[in-house]
Amino acid sequence: MKYSIITPVKTADISKLPLLKANLDKQGTNDIEWLLVGNQELVNTQFDWHSDYPIRFINSTKDTVGGSRNVGLDNATGDYLVFVDADDFLVPDTLAKYLPVVEQVQLLNLHQYPTYEPVSSFLTSITSNEANDNLPDWGGRGRKNHINWHQLNLLNDNQITVEDSKIAASKNYQQWLTNKYTIFNQDNWDYAIHNFLPVAGNVVSRKLVVDTNSRFDEDNQQYGDYRFTLSILDHCQTIAQLVRRTYIKERHNDPINDPSVTQASFAENWQNWLTALTSETPKLTSPKLKIAVNGYALRRIHRFFYKGVVSETTAEEQSEILANLTTYLQTVPESATRNLGRTSRNILKKVRTGNNSSAYRQIKRVVSLRYLKRAVLKHGRGLPRAMYQTIFTKLPVKKNLVIYESFLGRNYSDSPKYIYEYLRKNFPGQYKHVWIVAKGADVNIPKHKDTITVRRFSFRYMYYMAVSNYQVINMRQPQWFQKRPGTKFLSTWHGTPLKHLVFDMDNVASANPMYKQIFYKQSRQWDYLVTANQFSVDVFKHAFMYPEYKMIKSGYPRNDILNAPDKDERQAQIKAKLHIPADKKVILYAPTWRDDEYYGVGQYKFDLKLDILRLKRELGDNYVLVLRTHYFIADHLDTSGFGDFVFNESSYDDIAELYLISDMLITDYSSVFFDYAVLKRPILYFVYDYEKYASVLRGFYLNMDKDLPGPLLKTNDEVIEAIKNIDNVTAEYHDRYQAFSNRFNNWEDGHATERVVNTVFLDQPMPKR
Repeated sequence: MKYSIITPVKTADISKLPLLKANLDKQGTNDIEWLLVGNQELVNTQFDWHSDYPIRFINSTKDTVGGSRNVGLDNATGDYLVFVDADDFLVPDTLAKYLPVVEQVQLLNLHQYPTYEPVSSFLTSITSNEANDNLPDWGGRGRKNHINWHQLNLLNDNQITVEDSKIAASKNYQQWLTNKYTIFNQDNWDYAIHNFLPVAGNVVSRKLVVDTNSRFDEDNQQYGDYRFTLSILDHCQTIAQLVRRTYIKERHNDPINDPSVTQASFAENWQNWLTALTSETPKLTSPKLKIAVNGYALRRIHRFFYKGVVSETTAEEQSEILANLTTYLQTVPESATRNLGRTSRNILKKVRTGNNSSAYRQIKRVVSLRYLKRAVLKHGRGLPRAMYQTIFTKLPVKKNLVIYESFLGRNYSDSPKYIYEYLRKNFPGQYKHVWIVAKGADVNIPKHKDTITVRRFSFRYMYYMAVSNYQVINMRQPQWFQKRPGTKFLSTWHGTPLKHLVFDMDNVASANPMYKQIFYKQSRQWDYLVTANQFSVDVFKHAFMYPEYKMIKSGYPRNDILNAPDKDERQAQIKAKLHIPADKKVILYAPTWRDDEYYGVGQYKFDLKLDILRLKRELGDNYVLVLRTHYFIADHLDTSGFGDFVFNESSYDDIAELYLISDMLITDYSSVFFDYAVLKRPILYFVYDYEKYASVLRGFYLNMDKDLPGPLLKTNDEVIEAIKNIDNVTAEYHDRYQAFSNRFNNWEDGHATERVVNTVFLDQPMPKR
């Protein structure tokens, strides 16, 4: 048996195992055994485990990863041990392809590729791509003077000469160029030690493990593998790392519901890390390895430790973590710090001697200077933020100051607009109103004595964010926002959810890797969350993990206009403002932006699949078309060739006013139809890419075939036919429309703003539903 693959399995990992099995089936060899180490629940699984190689379920009472790996060591029979975690995977054919390398060295690192994308997306990409390209290199700048390249299964170590030009031009040689590995020995371990300490993705000789009695630390959940890998390295003469990244390490960005062991608090992480180093480094017999480990540790402390110990620990944690650092530094020769800067050397010298209070004061100065440097380099945004955090948040809160932001300052619209107008009308002179406007945005904020505008991220913006008593915002606040005690944060949100949100999504690869944790922390600052219907309440409880008792069950203030007593008069005024002929019916086309339609960061595209020329030709006598696209691509559409048939209102502030003037809506996967249904007017769904969008991009909360109040149309022929026969469509979908309205819009009675204001500003009880 060549390989024993050891996988520790927690209960939460069991559902991931079939995908990992499918991956191991593609390793190009059956000369393996797979050892799954977990509790009785793992042993009792009913998956289809049929395989051409043995799969062994090993019951373990160990409650740490290190304990489970030790059980795996005791039961393995292969020549080489491979450590693969349950949510990771290997590039297909890795174990077969690199066996010649494995047999040449005592320890091979398969080179991790860390990612937040789901494993399934990589499997799909790799199996459908014949190019066999390398994954992107996240390794930073290349290092010099330490690489000893070796070829794989070709040419030994001979230098290519002119006579070998035919070989050099061949396809096999080009493949050889991409399959190198790097040899490390004791002279250059310093460059590699950080890659080899984590055991996941390492292949090691089982004989060496047995001979050295190498074991995992069962008491250190996060860094229990250091004991094992340092013991192995201490007895190795030659180790290697593949140049090509073949071990895909799936990171977690849901530290709330599905945390990895590395997502503990800063203090816990560092205490466990220091404990591992303090207990293991002194045992090393190789002086060069000890120097390499100490050098790696000191560089990491210098780079990552100072900010965290100042900003992410309590006073008690600071004392404990610095004491642990003292213990570690006393095992390190003082000469090991010579490659650090003078300031770091001084700090660590104080910690070594136990003068931790003085060291902490110096650490705070270092962090402050680093922060000031970043603030200056951020071309204007950093200094206002520094003022916010150090000065403005210390000023008194202004009791009657209300700050508003709609869609990151790009609009005067949505629920914040209608709350603002209600307060001005019903409580004149009682509040001062501040509207946030994004730099460069053309936002028409009304000019009143009690209303001012401030540019987002300016000094005035930071000041008013700090001293406002009420914050009315329809998206998320900045991460650095510090909610002041006694103030009220009202999140109006911006729509009934159709697509999966936050904690209902898989790992979010396109956003900040810590998106879910950031969202969780931000939403804990919300005092109230406006909801439009019971469906939203139920979704927000699990998608936002937000408590129901803090949700205002009011309907959306932005929809009050759709039930206003003067809505017919407003409709005529808006049409006149937009120069839409009064005798023409209006089709509002509001498609969403697809998540996969972009050229690069900040460069978006949109292909208008609706045949506007044909619509104009067949419907132009009676209709006009109002376009409302996503703001990402609003400026990328040229509608000048359609004459007076098309009105591109993608930049129009308030979409509720466009609802009001339209006689029907054409949309797709945008949540606009929830609001539009308040009007009881026809809705058509032009979903030309329905199969792709539903199965590949993001899941839906609704069954679009059964729940929507209008037909799903795949072609332009179907769209035009539906418009021409709109009365028949209305009759056909009458019952479904009624059921939809009862489910989603029975709170929308034109008084949502009143309910919200009564709750937040007048401290009246929450509306009951």
